[in-house]
Formats: sequence, C-alpha cells, structure tokens
Amino acid sequence: MSASWSSILKRHCGRHLFEVRSSIKGVGRTIGFVVGFSDRLILFHEVNMDSFRLNGYCAIQIEDVKAYRAFDKHHYWQSRAARRFKIAPVCPPGISLVSIPELITSIAQRYPLVTCHPEKTKPDVCYIGSLISATAATFTINDLDCNAEWTGPRRLRFRDITRVDFGGGYEEALAATAPKCPRRKK
Repeated sequence: MSASWSSILKRHCGRHLFEVRSSIKGVGRTIGFVVGFSDRLILFHEVNMDSFRLNGYCAIQIEDVKAYRAFDKHHYWQSRAARRFKIAPVCPPGISLVSIPELITSIAQRYPLVTCHPEKTKPDVCYIGSLISATAATFTINDLDCNAEWTGPRRLRFRDITRVDFGGGYEEALAATAPKCPRRKK
C-alpha cells in the first residue's frame, strides 16, 4: 500500500462516510465507514443508501479501487445525515485483513455465512455459504441459494475472489431461515 493510501484511510477510519469505485468492469461502488485496512484489503461497515442504515461488512482489495470520495465536510448531505442519525460504525473483532484466505477463514469462525464475489470473472455473481474446508489455493463452501436452500459443496479459488461480504441483513435472513446444514459424508 502506498503511503498516501495509508494516510487517507487512517484519516477517515471510523470517522467519515467513505465511497470507493471499483476498477473492475461491471462493478459499481462501495459506501460505508472504513473500520479496518491492511496493505491489501479495506474493511467497510457498509451503509445501505436506500435506508441510510448500517448493513453488514464488506472487504475489498485495494488494488481494485479506481477512485474514492470521503464525505468529511458539512456540505455533504451524507455527512449531515450520518451525524443526524447517529450512525456509529463498529469494527468486528477477530477479522483478519492480511489476505483473502485469512479473511474468509476468520469470518467463518465468527459468522454463519460468508458471501464471496469473483467480480473479475463474473461481476454479477456471488456465492453464499458456510466454509467447509480450505487449502492454500482453494476453499469449499456449502453453497446456499437465494431460496435459502443448500445446494451442496462449491469449490472456489482464493485468487478469484475480489470482494467478501458478511454480517449483513441478507446473510442473516438466509442463515435464520435455511434448514439445518446437511452433514457431509466422510
């Protein structure tokens, strides 16, 4: 990470609403409060702009950021709204931002589901599930579809994952309504 990125993220971490635009074709923006960062990853406590409420966490790779904007001045309505609604971001404990593999593993230890986005190869696709296993290059989740039904194991490559979401309303609703995860035969 460049010294300028580090100083920008330090200045706004947990303090101001922050937006990044992705350099990946077909992928939009992420907006929320930066609650953590490393040389490779930025962790946001996301803000749903339709309801203007916190809604889970998102980790993105710094290398995929094309542009950013900090809502750190009073003339931004977003800044005034965040103060008015007393939006207070929280950094989730125990989440590793060292690498995508460590990120996914640490999320799986604390949250029932993880959402993985392979945006460079499939910008409109995400995979949601519980972590089953991991190797140095790949990981397997028990895949959960949009109807909260388990569809079986799905192997993914860490290098394909550009964004990871967890702890949001959608993941919580799926986790709460899905049947008990079937046991795999050994």
